[in-house]
Amino acid sequence: MRDILIVETSNLDILTDYFTERYTAYLDYIQYADEPVTDKKRFVLEVMNKLDPLVNKMESEMLSIYVDKYRTHKPFTFYANNLAQQAIINSLNKKLSRLVKDIKRPQIICKCKSASLLSQNVIATP
Repeated sequence: MRDILIVETSNLDILTDYFTERYTAYLDYIQYADEPVTDKKRFVLEVMNKLDPLVNKMESEMLSIYVDKYRTHKPFTFYANNLAQQAIINSLNKKLSRLVKDIKRPQIICKCKSASLLSQNVIATP
């Protein structure tokens, strides 16, 4: 029996996985596992390489907002206390969206019986 790892690749899913450190945990895990370089690993490394420079420049307060937002799924309006903070969040959202949009997604492979699953943006790896 094969294990199937499903990777969501919508922009929202990528940002959620990034800010909740799912990609970091995956890279830590495969460092010790005997896993060859796969499309998934290349994809995760590209996400990290694209987002890390911008995120590393974020103020700690702003980073905390993004981490909490993607963990709790609260709207950004919950965090914007004033117009200046709202403008900063809007600017960061545009930059993050632009970076994520340009990341090449892994090739979609789906070995399933249900046609409804074919419409999802997922990859399955052995």
